[in-house]
Amino acid sequence: MLHIISLGLFDKKDISVKGLEICKKCDFLYLEKYTNFFDSNAKELEEFIGKKIIEIKRENLENKSLELIKKAKNSDIGIFIPGDCFSATTHISLLLEARKMGVELNVVHGSSVLTAIGETGLSLYNFGKITTIPFDNKNVKSPIEVLKNNRKLGMHTLFLLDVKENRLMSINGGLKYLLENKIDENTLIVGCCGLGSEKKEIRAGKIKDLIDYEFKIYPQCFIIPGKLHFTEEEALEMFGLENS
Repeated sequence: MLHIISLGLFDKKDISVKGLEICKKCDFLYLEKYTNFFDSNAKELEEFIGKKIIEIKRENLENKSLELIKKAKNSDIGIFIPGDCFSATTHISLLLEARKMGVELNVVHGSSVLTAIGETGLSLYNFGKITTIPFDNKNVKSPIEVLKNNRKLGMHTLFLLDVKENRLMSINGGLKYLLENKIDENTLIVGCCGLGSEKKEIRAGKIKDLIDYEFKIYPQCFIIPGKLHFTEEEALEMFGLENS
């Protein structure tokens, strides 16, 4: 059987009880960290769980996933994925391939930034399409188009920030991209850092006021709110909206 096990939002302690129970019975455990930030490495996870874990690279899931799925025909294979396993479209291919090959599949869901942003006080029902700002973004316009379309509908826009090997894009880097693409410096943004951790930080303000602010902890993302309900405005006041 192939077990896709979500690790949760921030570190090893975010794995669910169900996830722990499942991984205890697995014959082989694998960890991928290329699609998302995760504060615990394979060794720390090994010590926490008490079982050997093999860290795998992007190519193992994208180009060699069939090898893992075939192995799951006769063994219990567990693949750890930070956040919730299907927040990134990369892992949907595992689900599809397993079903095509007749391999039994078990999915353990976990906490994700897609719901954790509710801590800002912005209603999840009022979010439009999500977009990601990549590192190499000189000629990339899709995040701006997503923002424009969401604004027409009065919806909030969540900007995820690129993760590439050991590089993590910061909120500051994302805001510079917006300014380079003619987004008004007086635009309200809500920066979110380390959601799920004890050191999390949420800060609301104009781009011009936060462009040089030091957001210290990762992972980071930010939101450009759309039309605000009065309860959302009240919530954002806790994070600095009254100063924007």
